[in-house]
Amino acid sequence: MIWIFLAAFVILLSLGIPIAIGLCGSALAYIVMSAEDISLTILTQTTFAGMASFPLLAIPLFMLAGNLMNEGGLTQDLVRFARLLLGHISGGLGLATILASAIFAAISGAAVATAVAIGMVMIPAMKQAGYEEDVSAAVTATASCMGPIIPPSIPFIVYGVIANVSIGALFLGGVIPGILLGLGLMSYMWYIARKRHYPTEKRATLQEVAVGAWKALPALLMPIIIMGGILGGAFTPTEAAGVVTVYAFLVGMFFYRRLKWRRLPDVLLNAGLESAMIMLLLGLSEPFSWVVAVEQIPQMMIEAIRLISDSPLVVLALVNIALIIIGIPIETAPALVIVAPVLAPMAEQLHIDPIHMGVVVCFNLVLGLITPPVGAVLFAVCGITNMSLEKLSKAIWAPFWIAIAVLVLITYIPWLSTFLPHMFMPK
Repeated sequence: MIWIFLAAFVILLSLGIPIAIGLCGSALAYIVMSAEDISLTILTQTTFAGMASFPLLAIPLFMLAGNLMNEGGLTQDLVRFARLLLGHISGGLGLATILASAIFAAISGAAVATAVAIGMVMIPAMKQAGYEEDVSAAVTATASCMGPIIPPSIPFIVYGVIANVSIGALFLGGVIPGILLGLGLMSYMWYIARKRHYPTEKRATLQEVAVGAWKALPALLMPIIIMGGILGGAFTPTEAAGVVTVYAFLVGMFFYRRLKWRRLPDVLLNAGLESAMIMLLLGLSEPFSWVVAVEQIPQMMIEAIRLISDSPLVVLALVNIALIIIGIPIETAPALVIVAPVLAPMAEQLHIDPIHMGVVVCFNLVLGLITPPVGAVLFAVCGITNMSLEKLSKAIWAPFWIAIAVLVLITYIPWLSTFLPHMFMPK
């Protein structure tokens, strides 16, 4: 029966069926063809059970908070502050792009949203200053990958719910890897700027930096509110999403004064559509996960890997290779709902820290967003720059390999992803 299940899944994906339908359809084929008397009601029961989870409420709330802050004028003030802070350094506009992406990432939690919001402002500015457009676009695309790594993170929420891992701990686990990615990209941008003699901006005065910081302060406080509240025990990650949504509305409406009542329906609609896609995927993936558990596929995978090696280091290497391949055709959230039910029990049996495994898995799959030829972030950046996908795909490889180097570091130095969770959230 397991072969019918896997064959149905592969066939549905090959036909171009949406992956959410493919996941549920393969479970349906399994039930229909099963020799046992399994009721079809298991499909509806598991689907609704997959969405009826309190932590998942954080997804639409964080989506709404990101849309409110973007509509309320957050992006422009963040970019202006980053330029004032770093514009005078060699490659300063590129460095400012990376810094602004890191800050915006700590608000939106999504890579595509970060790439579009920051890219629409910074890519034209870099091009006008004399930067090659492909370099500017490639750095912006790769920097947007900090969105799902620096908390709050939609992939961490998805993985935490599926793998039953603390979402707050995963948030903390992503901080150091996200910073490492940002520093790696900044080093690359600085090197390229020195090599190609990119221009610098006039050094801002202390007063100008202070004014820029004041204007961007509400946005800069947002990550502190999220993590400070979670670590202080004031609220859970889900409740933090609600608090931040209210904060984003008040700041956009009364501080920046760029959020208009007439735009609220569009903001709510966009956030609703983005959330609905993820929630539908999670719901329809539950029958798939049920079949995976019934057929004991994780145990079979563990035994197959143990025939090769029972060393966690070798297992992590094999997992990374497999995830990179999976992440090319499949986006992050769908890939997570496929691999998390398999990898979470594998990590437990091999005594790999569940937080470490979660960070490695999410970081790896996020890189699929910038992996040619089908990365969602690549398409988004091409859309806002009118650049050909072929040209951007060639330019993306240098920063992509930097991201791979960071992935190797966090894979084989677990401390990088477990230090903060174990310090602030001890068992």
